[in-house]
Amino acid sequence: MRFNKLASLLVASLSLSVAVAQTTPLSDYFKGSNGKPGKLQAPAAEEIPQWLKDSRKLNDMLGSDAKVRIENPKVVHKVSKVFAGLDAFVVEGTEFSDDHPDGKQQLYFFYSDAAQEYLFVGMAIDMKRGRDVSMDLERYLRGQLAESPAKALRPEEMHSIDMPGGKTNAPPLTFVVDLGPQAGRDSFLNVVQMHRSLMASGDNPRTVKFIMVTNAKNELSGAAMAIAYGSHAASGDGVARLVEFARAGEKTAWLQPRKLGNDAGTKQMLGTGIFKLDTNSTQALLAKLDTLPLIYIGSGGKTSNVPVPLSAPEWKKLLTSK
Repeated sequence: MRFNKLASLLVASLSLSVAVAQTTPLSDYFKGSNGKPGKLQAPAAEEIPQWLKDSRKLNDMLGSDAKVRIENPKVVHKVSKVFAGLDAFVVEGTEFSDDHPDGKQQLYFFYSDAAQEYLFVGMAIDMKRGRDVSMDLERYLRGQLAESPAKALRPEEMHSIDMPGGKTNAPPLTFVVDLGPQAGRDSFLNVVQMHRSLMASGDNPRTVKFIMVTNAKNELSGAAMAIAYGSHAASGDGVARLVEFARAGEKTAWLQPRKLGNDAGTKQMLGTGIFKLDTNSTQALLAKLDTLPLIYIGSGGKTSNVPVPLSAPEWKKLLTSK
């Protein structure tokens, strides 16, 4: 079949994966000493390092910013021997800052040796596999603890292809979508067309940040989204690439096997974009996303998930509201 030939070509020419399902299983990173994935569990009081019970010490570990303070910290989960013999502790606390003057519940992650003589904060790099396993673990646990997958996702940590807005101070809209299913392509095209129409009429819509993910069921769409990321980094035409694929599908000219196999520029764009698509898709997998598209409003650490509009007037209101 054509898809199988394309997939073989991608693997042979670049030795890269176009989907999360083809990467190393996440459970491999979370194996305890018994060879089984660690399980979430609420620790007994005597298992909790004393430093994680003290707001002052917790503030000291999290940084020296005098404008941020943590109150009422408590360990809500422990994963034993998650990697390198270290236990992971998930601390929930209320953060007060200029951004959150009324306080906001936050999760913090710490690691300790079995004797609790040392407490670790920061990245843990698996040099053999080339992954930040602490980040993977944190995203996995956020997915376990969140009220919904949409709230577990952190779009500000994902790669986007931006469609600039008009003259407005409104924060951007983030649109998370998979262009594999036809429904995903249709919804993406509808947003692009609405945004372009509002720009043409002078309604000054907000910027839209498109975040692409893949569920590994359609190799062609994975290649298309990866190339769009690479092309956007090189020449800023990522949205145009995505629109072309959403309309033409497997007939897209730059997705033909001969083009992919012989064109150095296309292969370079694919190689650049594949890592961004994989990062996004890994986070979506860890958040246990089961429904797309998802929409967020905001930027930085102030993003909130909002319902997908069901009509053109609702879309216009969302795109043009301040």
